[in-house]
Amino acid sequence: MVSGADNPAHLAMAALCRLIMLLAVTAILLRCRRMNHAARQSERRYRLLFDSLTIAIWEHDFSPIVAQLARLREEGISDIRRHIETHPDIVIAMRKLVRITDVNATALTMMGFERKEDFFDYLGDFLPEGDKSFAECIIAIDERRPLFHTEAVVIPRDGAPRQITISFGLGPQASLDRVPGSILDISRSKALEGQIQHAREELAEVQRTGALAAMSASIAHELNQPMAVIHNYANAAQRWLARVPPDLEEVQQALQGLTRGVDHARLVMQRVRSLIGEARIDRAEIDLADVLAGTVTLMGREAAESQTRLTLFSSPAEPVMVLGDAILLKQVFANLILNAIQAMESTAPGRRIVTLALDARDGQATVSVCDQGPGWADPGTQQDFDSFFTTKKNGMGLGLSISRTVVERHDGTMRRSRAPGGGARVDVTLPLAVNVVAIPCAAAPGLIPV
Repeated sequence: MVSGADNPAHLAMAALCRLIMLLAVTAILLRCRRMNHAARQSERRYRLLFDSLTIAIWEHDFSPIVAQLARLREEGISDIRRHIETHPDIVIAMRKLVRITDVNATALTMMGFERKEDFFDYLGDFLPEGDKSFAECIIAIDERRPLFHTEAVVIPRDGAPRQITISFGLGPQASLDRVPGSILDISRSKALEGQIQHAREELAEVQRTGALAAMSASIAHELNQPMAVIHNYANAAQRWLARVPPDLEEVQQALQGLTRGVDHARLVMQRVRSLIGEARIDRAEIDLADVLAGTVTLMGREAAESQTRLTLFSSPAEPVMVLGDAILLKQVFANLILNAIQAMESTAPGRRIVTLALDARDGQATVSVCDQGPGWADPGTQQDFDSFFTTKKNGMGLGLSISRTVVERHDGTMRRSRAPGGGARVDVTLPLAVNVVAIPCAAAPGLIPV
């Protein structure tokens, strides 16, 4: 009788099982070999990438931090942030537990080393005692943030601090015993930022100094005209007193003009200071015709001294009312008249005429000032309105610039062009006051058309 063990069927089944097991083991071995090969390939690619990057990288072992956080929670501490804020010594202690497991060549160069074996062993070896970035890193580890980014200061081997930015991932899938961090040295950019900030501060100081100089020059320029008026009235008073007998009535009129000139100079100084300082202009309804008439009276002696005739063309049926500062606007027109007078120094005395014309239409008032001088060199550029630009030998280049500023602060415009006959023309346009209807000026014979 044949036993079960010797049964051919049983023997065949056992052989088949052994073959299947052998094939399964072989397949597993082949799969493991492929996996090992792929792992080695991946490791080589990672190592090649790790070592060849121009960005510094070092790996951290944060597992001791995870253990310390778990211990704190076992002790009943739930608010980790508040705890480390109130216990800064814990941050220092944890920082000394973080081991540096690997570095690339760029990190070695940045920190002043040639071999990996010589690099710092722990994070606390090259972070300064006053570092505050690691406290937030502890919070990021506790929260398992996908990305942590911060700025820090590190101390290389040569001892010169470097400012860096560092980024690494701490997400739930990250292995916290090998966390590579990418480090960028921003010391130069920070130094450049400091230089730029210093340059900005210096520029601001220069601008403040320039503004002060501009204000001083502007006040000096604007006071020049009323001071000339004061001088003329004072000379006139002296001449009338020197007569035999003295003409006291004329002296009294000259002294009254002298008083008006002093008051005007004081008001001009106040207005120009407020204008340069960007202060708000106190506006009131004023009759532009009255302002022009007062300006012509103010400039009368200046015109007489230079043998210039001032002609005012203003005959509206109703007042031409605008909202503005009468003193500043009067100074604008005084500047334009003075420029016109000075432009005609080479013109024959009989042809030295400055014409002022007032027109109002379409909700705007326009004052035109024309002279009989050589005219603008290039009326299209409007460069004469720029600060400190001048064509005069002893000019400061502020008159037209200040005048335009005043006009713009009154929501108006100032334009220049050639006057008929070849002289210079400046048009000052201002908005009429609300609910005021102005009648356009009619043409008058014998005046220069504008």
